[in-house]
Amino acid sequence: MNQTTAISTQTAPAPAKAPVKAGGAIAAFAPQTIEEAFRLSQALAGAGDMVPKAFQNRPEMIMAAIMKGSEVGLAPMQALAHIAVVNGRPSLWGDAIPGLVMRAGHHVDVEISGEGEKMVATATLTRGDNGRVIVRTFSMADAKRAGLAGKQGPWQQYPARMLSMRARSFAVRDGAPDALMGLELTEEVQDYGPDRARDVTPATPRRGGVIYRDEPAPQPADEIIEHNADGEVVEGAPTPEQIEAAMAAAKAEAERQARDEDEG
Repeated sequence: MNQTTAISTQTAPAPAKAPVKAGGAIAAFAPQTIEEAFRLSQALAGAGDMVPKAFQNRPEMIMAAIMKGSEVGLAPMQALAHIAVVNGRPSLWGDAIPGLVMRAGHHVDVEISGEGEKMVATATLTRGDNGRVIVRTFSMADAKRAGLAGKQGPWQQYPARMLSMRARSFAVRDGAPDALMGLELTEEVQDYGPDRARDVTPATPRRGGVIYRDEPAPQPADEIIEHNADGEVVEGAPTPEQIEAAMAAAKAEAERQARDEDEG
């Protein structure tokens, strides 16, 4: 007896699609490992004008900025937008400054009084934890003493704004160091000038001809360069060839004196 198996031609219903929702909280992407941070830095380095020109095609610099920003609570893109390297120092600028202050629970406000040469900016920072009030001022007279008044650029075009930013930076640095965690502010770093630090550690004197552990070993003859007390190369210092010739002559003279003593 033949049995016929019925085959159903009905198709299974398509799974219902999840509805699209909008308006939810969006969190910034933050790398969790060093590998993720470097991959993100490499991607951002090739992102063109989406990142500041100073960071374009420089993944190592981007990674350093991301790490520096994470120390004060900035997301990666926020760090690239608000951390500027000025005179060799990473610094914070723009609206990120009051943003970090308010995130820490503090409040800062700036008022301008006077006009022209008598203009004064007064910044008032109120801490949210203990209510302490820190007031700092910066006047046009201060700007003149610092060589800022009349300086080409924003100091000529927006003097009131520049006074406000300078007074605010003083109040924030003095009253809310917990918000900045040691990160300097661009308004101040711009006036420092290039970093010209040099090693001023005095040389360790030789004692009885013995080289102690804290004294660097002598350089080979072909690397000896004469310096003065300030560490600058002395003009007209002997060349390596001259030093080698002098050493050879001294050796020959010592051998001659030894022979004379033996013969005597």
